[in-house]
Formats: sequence, C-alpha cells, structure tokens
Amino acid sequence: MGRALDGRAHASPDTGSRDRLWTSQFVLLLVSAVFMYMSTFMLTPTLPLFVVRVGAGDLAVGGVIVAAYTLGSLLPRVFWGNLADRWLRQGVYLIGVAIIAVLSPMFAVTVVLPVIIGLRFLQGVGFSGASTSASAMSVDLIPTSRRAEGVGFYSLANTVGMAIGPDLGLTMLQHFGPGWLFATSVISGVAAFGLGLFVRYEPRARRVSDAVADDVEVGTVDPTATEPTMLIVPTSVAPSSSLHRYIEPAVLPVCLIFLFVVIPYGAIMAFVAAYGLEQGVSQIGLYFTVFAVALFVVRLFIGRVSDRYGATVVFVPGTVAMFVGLVVLWWANSLPVFLVSAVVFGLGYGVVLPLLQASAFHFVTPARRGTASATLFATADIAYGLGAILLGLAMSHLDHRLAFAGLSIVTLVALPSYFLVLRPRLRAIGRA
Repeated sequence: MGRALDGRAHASPDTGSRDRLWTSQFVLLLVSAVFMYMSTFMLTPTLPLFVVRVGAGDLAVGGVIVAAYTLGSLLPRVFWGNLADRWLRQGVYLIGVAIIAVLSPMFAVTVVLPVIIGLRFLQGVGFSGASTSASAMSVDLIPTSRRAEGVGFYSLANTVGMAIGPDLGLTMLQHFGPGWLFATSVISGVAAFGLGLFVRYEPRARRVSDAVADDVEVGTVDPTATEPTMLIVPTSVAPSSSLHRYIEPAVLPVCLIFLFVVIPYGAIMAFVAAYGLEQGVSQIGLYFTVFAVALFVVRLFIGRVSDRYGATVVFVPGTVAMFVGLVVLWWANSLPVFLVSAVVFGLGYGVVLPLLQASAFHFVTPARRGTASATLFATADIAYGLGAILLGLAMSHLDHRLAFAGLSIVTLVALPSYFLVLRPRLRAIGRA
C-alpha cells in the first residue's frame, strides 16, 4: 500500500532527512533560477529604449515587443511541460536558459525592428521552457510536508529577478551603453546555465517509480499512522488523449482561481506607472520596488504557516489584502498612498500565488508535474495579458481611479471560487 499523499503518516527514522528543505540541490536550483529571471527581466524595460536609441522605432513599439515576448512564452508552454515529463526536466531547463543567453547578444548587431521583435519572441520561447521545467524541478526537490513553504521560497527567485533585473538593465543601458546591457544579460544566463548543470537531478525513470509509490487507494487507513489518516488517490491520470498529453486536467480548478488572482496583477504591472504619472507622481517606479520587497518578506514565512494550519487560513486574508491594495488606488494622489497600495497588494499577492501553486501539485503524480506546471503558467500568461487588456479598455472609458477600484471586484470573485471549487478537494487530503 502506498504512502499518504499529505505526508502526515507516522514518521519513520529517516523522516527528518526526507523533510529537509534547504538541500544543496534546492539552493543551486534557486540561485540558478534567480540568474535566469534576471537575464530576461533586465531586457523588458530596456529593449523599447534601445529601439529608440538605434532609430529602429519609437516608444510605442514597446508594447509590441512585450506582446511578442508574452506570445512566445505562452504558446510553447504545454509542449515544454510534456517534454519535461517525457524527458529530463533538467535538460529542458538548460535548453531554455541557453536560448535566452545565446539570443541576448544578437540584439546588439541589428537595428531592424522585425528582427528585434522576432528575437524577443524566441527568448519568450526559451523562458517558457526554463520557467516551466524549473518550477516542476523545485516541487520534485521539496519535501511533501513542506511543499507550500518550499514553493514560496522558490517563487522568491522570480521576485528577486524582478526586483534586480529591470533596475540593473536600465543602469547598464543608461550609464554604460547597449553593449554592456546585453553582455550582462549573457553573463546572467551563463551563470544560470552553469549552476543548473550542477543540480544532481534524478531522471524520469525514478520519477515514474515515485508516481507508482504515490498511487494509493481511496478510503484506506494507514496502519502505521499515530492517528487515522485517509489515503487519497492523486487525481491526475496518465494522458488518455493528445489534449491530456499537454494539459493537466487535475489542476484546472486551481487555474480558475489563478485567473482571478493574476488578472489584477497584470493590470497593475501594465498601467500603474501611467496612472501614477497622471497623478503627478514622478517617482512611481518605487511602486515596483516596494511591491517586490513586500513579496519577498511575506514569502519568507507564509508557506510554513500554510503547511501547518492549512490553505484557507492563508488564502482568505491574502485575497482580502489584494482587494484592499486595489481599493487604496482610488485615493492614490501622492507617492505615499501608491506605496501603501504596493505594500498591501504585494503582501496579498505574495501569499496567494505560491499557495495556489503548491496546492495544484498535491493533485498530480510526480510524473505529471511538468505538464501541471505548464498548465498553471499558461493560465498565468493568459490572465496577465487579459488583465492589461481589460484595464486598458476600462481606462479608455472610465475615470482611471474608478477603473482601478473596479478591478478589485475581480479579486473578490476568487474567494467564492476557492470555497466552491478548491477547498473541498484540499479538505479531502487534509490540506484545507
């Protein structure tokens, strides 16, 4: 009989070693991912400026470049996820990182706008492979009993990359020139690749063996447990169709809630700077820095709280904090008010997103984690773009303050969705 999915069965003598989170392999993957995110994020705000500098276009093409990168990231995700499950996840990660790093210096030798857009599209393809596979690798390396905590820490790689990358890229471009910008991106990519090589990662055969070990019967009580523990069959199954080969149905309930959480985030990232400048706040760039700091701080401990007390204790206040952070923008007419919004919204988003990611992996076998990761990230890509589109339309017809405040309603929809769709499933495995 297989072991309990939620890891709450009676501890064996080696439980302590199995429950170690901060292994050398997890740390190597985390640091490698930081450099990977830095390598690509430092080009996001700088490529539009580079295009203007070389006379290939004006700032308006910045949106096209971002759209090309987003499209390149979205379309191949499900294929990368399937490949990561069928092949070595580490190999997919390294291929993705290599694509990002190899293409970065090519920007410096072209002044043709379609080529720049095409290169950025291809970098999006590489990023989708690297981020999808790295997420699945992190879950493989995290003990089941500390999954929410571990996913929270791993998500800091994105946060640190987002906090350092854009500012570093702007510094390189403005003070040292485009050559140094692209060289720094390459160096970061090479660092990510080199560290990724040293992650001692188990091949697919071992993961499939783990999947079989996780396959247990419903309603069976573990005789070694100190108290009755229900063993639950994972809801993910072997792909029975070409669609299931690329999409993991077991995580679709989580994806539904993902939409209502990421849509406001995408809207804020796209338009809060323009809104701040409209309100006469010249240092609105600090919003992103404070937001990243809030994400970093809350993710240091919130995963442990979720693992100990359940997802609901964390999800509800996190969603409420996101709602309040958006409502505060109604009164945002000075930098301090904008920063209050950044702190509150950042704390809420920093709680809810890694919690949903960790929850999704409770419902899939280890052999399907790559596909599950791709399904989640593809949903996030769609929600990110949808948030920008919806708020853009709202701002063209409504007062900007009203548009941002109205966005808070989207966040509130996540609460009933959680209680109706996800919480019953989490309760069945003792994770609610």
